[in-house]
Amino acid sequence: MTNSHWTRARMAGLVGLAALSLAACGGGSGGAGFFPATGPVAGNADAPPVALQPLAGGAQYAGTASFGDTVSITLDQPATGQLTLRFVDSRFGLAGALSASYATQADGSLLATKFAAIAGTGVPDALTTAALSKLSLRFQLEGGLLSGSLAQVPNLKAADGSLLQGEVAASNQGVADVARLAGVYSFVKRTAAYNAKGVMQGGADAAFGQLSIKADGSVRACVGQAYADNCSAGQPGKLVAEADQKTYPGALALTIDGQRIGRVMVNAQSGAATLLADEFTSAADGSFRTGTWVLQSAAVALPATGRTQRNFVSVGASLLQTDTIDTDVKLGANAAIGGAATAIVSGMNGLVAGQWSDNQKAARVLLPVGKQTAYYIGTGASTGGTASTNISGVCRVLPVQPVINTYAAAAVDVPLAIRIGDARPTQPAIGYDQVYYKQARYRNNGGTSKEWKKEFDDFCEASGLTDSKGSTVIAGTSKLTDTTTFTCSGKTVDKSTMKSAVVGPRGVLYLTDGHHTLTSFWDAPDGGGAEVKIPVVMKGNFMTQNNATFWRGMRKNKTVWLRLPDGRAITPAELPQQLGLSNGLQDDPYRALLYFTRDLGYTPPTNSTDPTKSTEFLEFYWSEWLQASPQNLTLSAYKLTDATSYMQAIGTASALMNRVDPATLIGSSGMTATDMGQITKPYDPAALTALYVAVDPLKPGKLAYALSYRALLAAK
Repeated sequence: MTNSHWTRARMAGLVGLAALSLAACGGGSGGAGFFPATGPVAGNADAPPVALQPLAGGAQYAGTASFGDTVSITLDQPATGQLTLRFVDSRFGLAGALSASYATQADGSLLATKFAAIAGTGVPDALTTAALSKLSLRFQLEGGLLSGSLAQVPNLKAADGSLLQGEVAASNQGVADVARLAGVYSFVKRTAAYNAKGVMQGGADAAFGQLSIKADGSVRACVGQAYADNCSAGQPGKLVAEADQKTYPGALALTIDGQRIGRVMVNAQSGAATLLADEFTSAADGSFRTGTWVLQSAAVALPATGRTQRNFVSVGASLLQTDTIDTDVKLGANAAIGGAATAIVSGMNGLVAGQWSDNQKAARVLLPVGKQTAYYIGTGASTGGTASTNISGVCRVLPVQPVINTYAAAAVDVPLAIRIGDARPTQPAIGYDQVYYKQARYRNNGGTSKEWKKEFDDFCEASGLTDSKGSTVIAGTSKLTDTTTFTCSGKTVDKSTMKSAVVGPRGVLYLTDGHHTLTSFWDAPDGGGAEVKIPVVMKGNFMTQNNATFWRGMRKNKTVWLRLPDGRAITPAELPQQLGLSNGLQDDPYRALLYFTRDLGYTPPTNSTDPTKSTEFLEFYWSEWLQASPQNLTLSAYKLTDATSYMQAIGTASALMNRVDPATLIGSSGMTATDMGQITKPYDPAALTALYVAVDPLKPGKLAYALSYRALLAAK
């Protein structure tokens, strides 16, 4: 297999895509069947058959959301560049239609954002504007199949603030006769159980298998094994047209052993068909099991090149490498593993599977459904012999990125001028208040104030020099984008004051230190922006590596930070694409707090030559420690728009840092408080006061600057 680059698309958390369940679908302990023993019975067998009324191409797509809902998506409605997402049948209190704007992204995907309720369609009041503003749908189109990831959907049934996220699979072209679906299908599926209040119970279940459909609509399911008329524990069933073809155009109702299991949408392609099932069964007490599954009628080769959305994965020479697991997995064609199967099952036409050979025994099963798309299920790493939560998702091929030769000649430990618009972040968030302090100071040019010249002093220092020669900095003339308009002091370059970067696969530039400084330059008033150029120390050149190998190394060297401000883990593919306050970097108030504790609770240590003591993300490690027990510092207890309350938070954090045993390991850094620059002497209260109270009326404290700029932005 030729080398390829993959990235796993957004996993549906606990209720993922290709969601189906196999093993535990037997109704808990002791259940022998593939499907639950309870569920609504199919309609009257003597009722006249309903004619299928399938979609026949066009802008409307009907399908499933992996948490178990039936949805429809209409492109370029209500206007060009917009789409309409309708919750047709929901288990979680969702209803009505939403509009959103969508556009093609640099990676070739389509991204829908700015969701809003469409009046008169029955959108629940609980689906507020604030909630809709967080919702997003990233998708792609291939052969009449719409595949994507739907995130941040409120679980209105549970009404506990929990969110649903998973994969969307929808089709715009079905079949008019079930006989056209005759054949054997491979499938992956994943489901989850919920109580009557819509709260998930336990872990999700995932499985694979094959299912036969006859020309008359009769079916037989073989779970965890290849299809055979006499497969072990095989279960018979039926596919008939869904009674309500107006609401569910082209949909089929699936029954097994007389029990209705769910609704099936069809994507008919030349020589093949993809079936998308919205599974739902319920019990007398109101509890239910729901999810989705994907079935494919013909073997489709695993796409040869590309990436998926969420994780960087590389496939080549029958090996799968991922950025989140440090060992490789050998892939086998026409095979599967998972669920009740603890070993590779052969004869699974169209499936691709592998299991990591280490003691974690994580596994993946992929079901390609086109040249650009593959669905998957799998298990996470095991603990004590028990597999972790089952996962599922959709992999999609992204365009092969062009090689960027701008920094191809970068030599290790040698300064090189970079354009800050080329530098990609290696952390998802910054402390906005630190940047706000800089922005307010850079703009303090009233009267006789010279504070605004700090912009150029900072630039010179970050360039490895001393500061700007004040007399050369001229208001209205000096610009960061033109270094001939001002002069820096110092003749010898000090690399210890410079920021750092690495060259990644295909020449992409990644900043490993200096996110706040370069963002401050990006948003600076005097010639800021993407075109600012500044020298940085190059810490590595990895142009020839694939993405999986590169990010493994970045994690090992602790030169990437993969946690959001709320503590949730992300993957490298989810990092922002650019610096700047308006380009995706989130605000982390704890990171901002740590900036103001400098010289109170800690002093940034000088760059260590010991690679095991990297301090690129020093403040994030201190932040982890402050939030952990027994410190339990919670910023929600403070009002960070009020100077007095903010300073109390700074003082509390600094005191905790002063008092900790110097040998204590700080956060996940693997380093001691001493290594992290701890100040053991109690901080000077006057130094804390100076953060806000101006020593000189023309020179406010850092916190005063930050709060004034925050207030200025809020007033706009």
